[in-house]
Amino acid sequence: MRAEVSTFRIACERPFLDPRVGLLAILTVSAVMIDGSIMGIDFWLRLVCCVLPLLGLLALQRWRFAAIYVVLYSFAFLMEGAAFQLTSGLLNMVVMILGGLISRFFAPIVMGYCVMQSTTVAEFIAAMERMRIPSAVTIPLSVMFRFFPTIAEENGAITEAMRMRQVAGMRSGLVKRMEYELVPVMMSTVRIADELSQAALTKGLGGDVRRTHICEVGFRARDYILLVLLATVLVLFMVT
Repeated sequence: MRAEVSTFRIACERPFLDPRVGLLAILTVSAVMIDGSIMGIDFWLRLVCCVLPLLGLLALQRWRFAAIYVVLYSFAFLMEGAAFQLTSGLLNMVVMILGGLISRFFAPIVMGYCVMQSTTVAEFIAAMERMRIPSAVTIPLSVMFRFFPTIAEENGAITEAMRMRQVAGMRSGLVKRMEYELVPVMMSTVRIADELSQAALTKGLGGDVRRTHICEVGFRARDYILLVLLATVLVLFMVT
């Protein structure tokens, strides 16, 4: 009974950020970080977009992940700046590719991780229905929203099973480890995707009747502040 009350209370709590603002944050960070340059105002816009995922990690209390994030981006900016001028030839190309991959793709991935960790599927669906998004878009997105965390849990269970059978590590060889780990993950991927699709349809996501929600979504002060910041970044990025 206590567990049910606790689950109901968690479902009724409002998310830290409105899911719609979270989606806009993912799109903004992705656009600026991937397509932006390292010169002029784009540099400062990219710096702002680097800070947003860090604030998300701190809000989620992922202290170790936040420290790794800071170290990697400091290393990436160092490679794109000083190391680019101090190297030449093949080494220069390797430095630029490695630094560019980290600086342009890591922040969008972490931003998506923060949004997925701080938003439940019910909150996401409620926000999509507030935006009048059709179910043909909402259902695949809601399945994807739960798919990656489930795959991560499944991969952890497979790794633990390998450790119990003394298969973990490289003693058994790289090919054997890939066989023992990747094949079960691939089989689990197909099964989990099918189960999540069936669960979404069972909950009535494809029906014509309007559904009700226990969770509450809506803009608060922090949502408006972040919304204004993201809109400003997008406008400056498009006009410059």
